Amino acid sequence: MRTLITAPPPAMITNPETLVQALSDHPDYRVLRRLKARTQLAPATGHLLHRGVIVDTETTGLDARKDKIIEIGMIVFDYDPVTGQPIQVRETYGGLEDPGFPLGPETVRLTGITDALVAGQRFDDAALTALLSGTQLVIAHNAAFDRPFLEKRLPAFSDLPWGCSMMDIDWEAEGISSRKLDYLAFRQGFFFDAHRAEEDCQALLEILALPLPLSTQPGLKPILDRLPQKSYTVSALNSPFSTKDLLKERQYRWNGERKCWVRTLENETALKKEMEWLKTAIYGGKTATVEIDERNARTRFSFRAGDTRHCVL
Repeated sequence: MRTLITAPPPAMITNPETLVQALSDHPDYRVLRRLKARTQLAPATGHLLHRGVIVDTETTGLDARKDKIIEIGMIVFDYDPVTGQPIQVRETYGGLEDPGFPLGPETVRLTGITDALVAGQRFDDAALTALLSGTQLVIAHNAAFDRPFLEKRLPAFSDLPWGCSMMDIDWEAEGISSRKLDYLAFRQGFFFDAHRAEEDCQALLEILALPLPLSTQPGLKPILDRLPQKSYTVSALNSPFSTKDLLKERQYRWNGERKCWVRTLENETALKKEMEWLKTAIYGGKTATVEIDERNARTRFSFRAGDTRHCVL
């Protein structure tokens, strides 16, 4: 009679970090960690630090002219302007405000904010203004959305340079196909509870502090590099109706209020080429006038006009 001797079962692995490391080392798995907000993001570099603010809003709708902010999240942080590395968190703010009317079901679904949460609440204007004092830069993940709302609610936001982590970083060049904040977090190895303002700010700061996948520079660095540059929004005034498809293919968008096609260009060289294209392809070589709205970091993403001029082609 043969006796079968079996080895005892391996001990259960109870340390999550051991499991994480094992999965991370395997080519068929990626591991996501829940974001843990950090106050110290990197060692001090010895350079003179600048101060930045990350901001996010939750609103009752998409139109800053009629909708209102119901939540503001802010993180004040120091960064190295030479390397673009965020160094440390200084202060945070999270607040709610009653818009004065019931929240729509879509707003409640997206944000988790209810009428009961905002009832009687109001932002601390003095605290928000104090947090912006001494700031060299405001960053939002979709500044074209957040800036008009914030300028309308608190004028102190109008006087500062703005950057946009959605538009000022070439995510495609970094091998990332989507600019959505939660997807960027996934690609950088973490997840978070999205669609509340303060949590979104914490996630964005982490993304800006981590090295980008291909260039390996901190996520904040391309935003800083973009600040001195100007942008030019071209309005093709009185363009022939027959050219609308050409304009659409050229990435122009229709401005219903002004009844014209517009496109934003990121440098003066592109603007010069665009003027030549408009004269030939759209206006057929005839004399025409286009409007150019020149913007810098203090006016980009704002409803306020930049330096506007008319150019005769």
